[in-house]
Amino acid sequence: MNFVTVIYLVNLLLYAIYFFGKGSSEEVITIVDYSISAAMSFFLILAGYVNAKQKMTYRSVLWMFFVNVVFFAMSGLFDQFGNNFNLLSMGNDNFIFTLALIAYNGYLFPLIVKLERTGFSLVLPLVLSFILPSLGYWIGRMIAPKNSTSSEEI
Repeated sequence: MNFVTVIYLVNLLLYAIYFFGKGSSEEVITIVDYSISAAMSFFLILAGYVNAKQKMTYRSVLWMFFVNVVFFAMSGLFDQFGNNFNLLSMGNDNFIFTLALIAYNGYLFPLIVKLERTGFSLVLPLVLSFILPSLGYWIGRMIAPKNSTSSEEI
């Protein structure tokens, strides 16, 4: 079982329950919002760590990064080329892909709201979807050999 997948889906559920219930983005972001976002981010690091402990490949923690790359690229392509590039429908699909990118990375909700008027609010989910699980994975890889040799000696 890929623990990053499970934690990411749980994060989506928590985002839908908590942050969608808050209402509009003009509300004041509280310390509770930052705490929930930090806990969700920590769980992604922990999921990467558990994947490493289960001897899974590094690719197992990168799938959400690749999905974010697709959302980011499609949002940029539809924004750049508009309806001439639009193969799916006649509407403004860059908004759909941008919304999907933000909703898919709901654990970063407070940071995305703070950076709302900048382009960094779209780049941040892309970068953190690579860094957080990778950090946990590499920590797990560094700790796993040390624990396995000490348990074999006993």
